[in-house]
Amino acid sequence: MQKNFLLMQNNQYRIIHSARRKKIALRIAPDGVIELLVPQSFNDRFAPQLIQSNAPAIEALRRATPRRPQLDFSGESKFLLLGELFELRHTRRLRLFDDAFLIPRGDEQSMKNSMITLYRELALTVFRKRMEIWENKCGLHPSKIRITSANTRWGSCTSAKVISLSWKLVQCPVACVDYVIVHELSHLKEMNHSALFWRNVANIMPDYQQRQQKLKIFAKNLPSWD
Repeated sequence: MQKNFLLMQNNQYRIIHSARRKKIALRIAPDGVIELLVPQSFNDRFAPQLIQSNAPAIEALRRATPRRPQLDFSGESKFLLLGELFELRHTRRLRLFDDAFLIPRGDEQSMKNSMITLYRELALTVFRKRMEIWENKCGLHPSKIRITSANTRWGSCTSAKVISLSWKLVQCPVACVDYVIVHELSHLKEMNHSALFWRNVANIMPDYQQRQQKLKIFAKNLPSWD
C-alpha cells in the first residue's frame, strides 16, 4: 500500500493507493488528516479537484469523526492494556510491565518509541497465550504469528498460514483480542468472508458479534500513535 503526503491550502491530506480498492473513498484519519483512499491506477493530480468538490462532505466527516485522546508521556496520563488504564512511570531504562508502564525519560519521540517497544513486547506475550487457548479449542494452528503496526486492520492471515496482529490491539479488552484471534484462525479454513466463514466463526465463538461491536466502540476512543 502506497501513501503520498501532500499539502493543499493549509489542509494536510494523504493519498493511499491500494491494489485491492475498486472505488474512491474519503475519510478523516485519527490525526485529523484527510485521507483519500484510491485504486492503484489513480492519478494523484486529480486529488485537489476531488477534495475541493467534496468539501461539504469532508466538513460533515470532520464533525462526525470523534477526536482521539492525545498522547501524553509526562506521567500525568494513563495508558491502556487489555482495556484497563495503568500509570506511566519514568525509569532509567526500559523495563517490562509491572502494574505500570516503565520507560526512560526523554524527549517526546524517544518516549513514544519506548512505549511502542514495550507495547510490542506485551502484545507478543499476550497474543501467544490467547492464541494457544483458542488453537486448542478449535484445532486450528497458524504457522507463525507476526506483530505489526497496522492501523486499519487488527489482523490478517496469509495462505501460508501466517497470522499478523497489530500491537495496538493489546490496548483493547481480552474479549476483543480473542475475537480478532478467532477471526484470523477461521481464515485458516476459509480465506474469505463468505457465509461459511462466518458460520465457522460462530461455531467457535457464538457471541462474536457482540465482541465485534465492542471492539468497534472501544477503538473509537484509542489514541492515535501515528
